[in-house]
Amino acid sequence: MFENNDTTIQVDLRKKNSLKEEIMYKNIDVQSCMVMLVVIAALLLSVISVVAAQNPYII
Repeated sequence: MFENNDTTIQVDLRKKNSLKEEIMYKNIDVQSCMVMLVVIAALLLSVISVVAAQNPYII
């Protein structure tokens, strides 16, 4: 039921030259980040469309 997580502090002394190296070190799931970005963009566009439908000169 409970996962055993490693809570030791990891220190990376390598020089990070790119964002790709930082993402690989932090083990960030890029696909889930892209899904969240698309969902947030879709919600934002839907809110803008509802507001613009009431007043077409807003944009």
